[in-house]
Amino acid sequence: MSQKTCNKCRYEADTDLAKCPQCGSALKSRTTIRVLGGILIVLGGMLIAGMSFLIVWAMNLIASSDKPGISARFNGTKSDMLFMFGVFGLVLVFGLASLVAGLWQLIFGRRNKLLVWVIVGLGVVFILIGTGVQFMY
Repeated sequence: MSQKTCNKCRYEADTDLAKCPQCGSALKSRTTIRVLGGILIVLGGMLIAGMSFLIVWAMNLIASSDKPGISARFNGTKSDMLFMFGVFGLVLVFGLASLVAGLWQLIFGRRNKLLVWVIVGLGVVFILIGTGVQFMY
């Protein structure tokens, strides 16, 4: 038997059951939750590193766009630039939230509902922005 937790109703017990006896949701062991936390840490770190690189690259591109002899230029408007950096920042925050949620899971062996809702909320914002951009163009 191992200690298992229900993410929905927070039931905890030493059991071999696969489903929560209180709400019927799947029970997860602390080891499984910690492994999933490690995966979140890796994915969040990759998002943070990738977006940081992309932000620095885009800033250098924009800064050097008016120099003669440069083949790569930023030809967008100020609103295009603000939108681009806004999306980059949103992805960066999503990666940071994933990293923090993964650390929480790794340390405590359970999920933090507030962090889960923050990540879901950011996902909804991404979907709304993507849908809005698709309709604009």
